[in-house]
Amino acid sequence: MNMNRFFGLLALFVLLPLFRSQSQTAPRIDFFSPQDTVKNVRQVAVRFSDQMVPFGSPKVTTEIFDVDCPEKGAARWADERNWIYDFDRDLPAGVRCEFRVKTGLKTLAGREITGQQHFSFSTGGPAIRQSNAGEGAESIDEEQIFILQLDAEASEESVLANVSFSVDGLVERVGVRIISGRQREEILKARYSRGIPPKVPFLLLQARQRFPAAAKVSLVWGKGVRSKSGVTTESEQILPFKSRPDFSVTFSCPRENPQSGCVPILPMSLSFTAPVARVRALQAVLKSSSGRSWKAETGERDDKEEFVQRIIFKGPFPEKMSFAVEMPKDIADDAGRRLINADRFPLTVRTEEYPPLAKFPARFGILESKADPALPVTLRNLEANVDAKMTQAGKPENDALKGQSYRISSEKIGEMIAWLRRVAEAKREYSVFGSKPPQTREFKIPKLQGAKAFEVVGIPLKEPGFYVVEIASEMLGAALIGKDSLMYVPTSALVTNLAVHFSGAAIHPWSG
Repeated sequence: MNMNRFFGLLALFVLLPLFRSQSQTAPRIDFFSPQDTVKNVRQVAVRFSDQMVPFGSPKVTTEIFDVDCPEKGAARWADERNWIYDFDRDLPAGVRCEFRVKTGLKTLAGREITGQQHFSFSTGGPAIRQSNAGEGAESIDEEQIFILQLDAEASEESVLANVSFSVDGLVERVGVRIISGRQREEILKARYSRGIPPKVPFLLLQARQRFPAAAKVSLVWGKGVRSKSGVTTESEQILPFKSRPDFSVTFSCPRENPQSGCVPILPMSLSFTAPVARVRALQAVLKSSSGRSWKAETGERDDKEEFVQRIIFKGPFPEKMSFAVEMPKDIADDAGRRLINADRFPLTVRTEEYPPLAKFPARFGILESKADPALPVTLRNLEANVDAKMTQAGKPENDALKGQSYRISSEKIGEMIAWLRRVAEAKREYSVFGSKPPQTREFKIPKLQGAKAFEVVGIPLKEPGFYVVEIASEMLGAALIGKDSLMYVPTSALVTNLAVHFSGAAIHPWSG
């Protein structure tokens, strides 16, 4: 037998059962989407196992399904096996659609479609798209009205039966009531001052009882909420919140430590846990034991606000004195709640003495050498004689600085820059001179008006040069760092008759 003919018959013998099995497989629908419950549907996609329309002719119209759906759409072929149904819009909740294969539907080869003939899906019952108060809010009112934006109108009967609030501390869930009529319209107009969004399903809900203060609250949108078309929700939707705390007021002032009184040079303040009418809040008064009064003020941001949550009393105040903070009677917040700690007022507070102070104008300065140069330092409540150290860097050679020009080596310039960096990075707990200080000159700064006086003292720097000056004070250390600590206050100054004028990128020196 001819070998080519033999192998041809063999191949036919092997492949014939495969062709027979494929021809015996009935055409069907391999894929249909969506099915069951799906939100935001815009399109239905169907894939057939066999070719339905001629290749390259997707515009061929073939009646495929009997469509039972309240929403309009249009059918098209994506290719010879894939059929698409596009809806005119994203489907809202509460829509149920059914697709039944046309009786006797056949493939392009004339074979009838078998298998599953009925497909359906639903966009589910109404769900919450957005809430006001916002989901997760931690300061809702005890009688909060929630503005809910839904994806479909809900049956009021089903809302009352399936929506509730879960509140910490309460065993039973709290039922809801629906806000309607004139009250509903007024709330929506107040919320949407630029106009209520059209065609948006709103539902206004309120709990049937007040929430406890500072309690965790959950809005439970339960199973069974039904749309106008009769489609119900199949799972719970839970939105967490927290009710605001009781209405109270807190006094505060800067202190050197928690056990001390107020720093007399800084403001005292009252903070409310809820908004208070500005006019009412400003009726609070601070009175000293000597009979002087201070009126309350608001911060700059609150000057034009109708409601505020903080007021201040601006200092400075007399040191070591008692004060009484008086609140207006029957003060209430924006919800009409009274203070729960009103019995604490008038509240007695006191000031300490003015805190120690040693302050240079800056970390670096320039002094005119021919005008009796003195480095100013502001002192208050310090030792009668303040210990200080000084070192001089870059001292002019051969009295060159006395002339109209000043010559300094690059080595000395580097030393000055190094000291400038050390002063700029200095920490108050450590001396700028380090554990191995250079050759320094020790001197005393006398407090001419007494240790507690507030005064500006000049430290004379007679010779031209670059100086680093440091003040060390135990009183500053005790007040600002801790007991038995020294606090260091450094600065630097250049004493010279050379002035520098900056103009763009150019530097023009001249002798002064």
